[in-house]
Amino acid sequence: MFKPLRRTLGAIGVVALSLLFLPQCANAAFGEAKAAAAFNAASWLGNQIGDQGYIATATGVGHPNYSSTAQAILALSAADADLEVAQNALQFLESHVSSYVTVTGAVAPGAAALLILDAESLGANPQTFGGDNLVTMLLSSEQLSGNNVGLFGTTTQVTNYEAGTYQQGFALAALAAVGDTTTGDLQRAKAWLQNQQCPNGGWTLPDTTLNPCTGLAQTYLGPDTNSTALSIEGLIAQGGLNTSARTKALSFFHNTMEPGGGWGYEALTPNATQVADPDSTAVVLQALIALGVTSATSSFVATGRTGKAVLLGFSLPTGAFTYPGATTTPNTIATYQAIPALEGIATPFHAATGSYWMFGRDGGVFSFGNAHYFGSLPALGVGVDDIVATLPTPSGAGYSMIGADGGVFSFGNAHYFGSLPALGVSVSNIVAAVASHDGGGYLLFGRDGGVFAFGDAPYFGSLPGVGVVTDDIVDAVSTPDGGGYWLVGADGGVFSFGDAAYFGSLPALGVNVSDIVGVAPSPSGEGYWLVGADGGVFAFGDASYFQSLPAMGVSVRTVVAITPSADGTGYYLASKVGDVYAFGAAQFAGSLGGKGVCDIVTLLVSPSRTQA
Repeated sequence: MFKPLRRTLGAIGVVALSLLFLPQCANAAFGEAKAAAAFNAASWLGNQIGDQGYIATATGVGHPNYSSTAQAILALSAADADLEVAQNALQFLESHVSSYVTVTGAVAPGAAALLILDAESLGANPQTFGGDNLVTMLLSSEQLSGNNVGLFGTTTQVTNYEAGTYQQGFALAALAAVGDTTTGDLQRAKAWLQNQQCPNGGWTLPDTTLNPCTGLAQTYLGPDTNSTALSIEGLIAQGGLNTSARTKALSFFHNTMEPGGGWGYEALTPNATQVADPDSTAVVLQALIALGVTSATSSFVATGRTGKAVLLGFSLPTGAFTYPGATTTPNTIATYQAIPALEGIATPFHAATGSYWMFGRDGGVFSFGNAHYFGSLPALGVGVDDIVATLPTPSGAGYSMIGADGGVFSFGNAHYFGSLPALGVSVSNIVAAVASHDGGGYLLFGRDGGVFAFGDAPYFGSLPGVGVVTDDIVDAVSTPDGGGYWLVGADGGVFSFGDAAYFGSLPALGVNVSDIVGVAPSPSGEGYWLVGADGGVFAFGDASYFQSLPAMGVSVRTVVAITPSADGTGYYLASKVGDVYAFGAAQFAGSLGGKGVCDIVTLLVSPSRTQA
């Protein structure tokens, strides 16, 4: 459905426009229930943090439960709720780093990693955290010799279940959050965790030496869902989960799903049937989010119930989540685990403020909010003037830049899968690029609608391949599930491939323009936005309209891109002179306007909060 332009009041540029977002997709009712459940759970959880900044142990005030406090901070940040309470708790932990992080006389990797994730989630610096460098502390815990090279934590901590696969996953995710993805430390750490995967796709706790893959689930041994989930999130954040490991992990989650939906802790066997519990279901859902799979995928639906529906079944009227067998008793662990899963967020994620990069034609990179800088072409002494597109990595810990000749430049944990110059293909008409769903490849698009696939990026067709002759394609974007893509022309014509559905175009509406510069998908993939050089926005399908520059009375001709906010409830417009306009729930974090920049080609939102 096409939504005509309409005028409402609001401010632009330095203040994000906050307009009412009314979901229009088929599952809007569940989306509203999910959001309400997460917010209510966060409100209950925030009330468990006392004025002194911590959740108390069972013995009462004066005895802080550091782990629950740290986990609660992460959950509140995920829900973007009670952030003042979360900041107070973070300050408490800043003054008690040693008490929390030191276990059996050494740095506990899980605790250090959780504090790093807390700091990143609230916009603090984990390298100057209460006078401590949490990143250095975590890296110092890595074993460099013996049988566990690459493992974070001591042998004693492993024996006491204070280090192992679960904590290793946390540690890898935390280091990815701060942009540490390529050092030798990380290569060893990834290799250790990769080698712990069992033949059935799961991971044991703490490792396969103390708990072999053949352990029996009825005796609480063998692979478990929680260790598997955190191992997957950590490896994905570091770009360390290959296709084979991913396939086995998905099979493990499918085979361990309870008959009624959801997951328990142990793997299912003929002699070990259990009911789903909320915290196990939640961490598995987060792993599926990281894997790019929604719980509504047919293989993860049991008796008509998705994992998210099962999780919601544990919520109480107070907002807290309960546990099987204690149907009216609130459970702190279940509550703080449930919130990120309901928000559709995988670990790691950054603060809720807007985070994005702007890229110039010369490969210059400008970071805003919590988007980390991983390098630029000018900084490397590479002289180009034809960057046309950029791609993020799934974890937000890197990016790639693409030139008009199909050259690809990768930074951070972005992987290089080939380029057109490297293949001896000579072109100068590349205009867009999209990443494959798992980050294992990318597609390059030419102005003639030609498509070039690299890595595991699936090819669904091209305009020359279907006999369409054109030379005005300006942008392309993939569907949220990676199963298709749209190509858009300067006249607003839309071409659909794969599972990308056609929801209309400007020529079909009789709208005559020649200045369309970008396209962006709606969160559901059941719609899209087009933007013109004047900042006019055209919404199709279920894409909600959040304003445009002409409707605001702003006259420009320099807009170059439209980019959805991380959660899809708003969008950014970027101009070639570095102006940023934030609409809907998109949060403004800065711009280059008035600073003499004149070659910006795109704005890329940091996907540090991975969405379902």
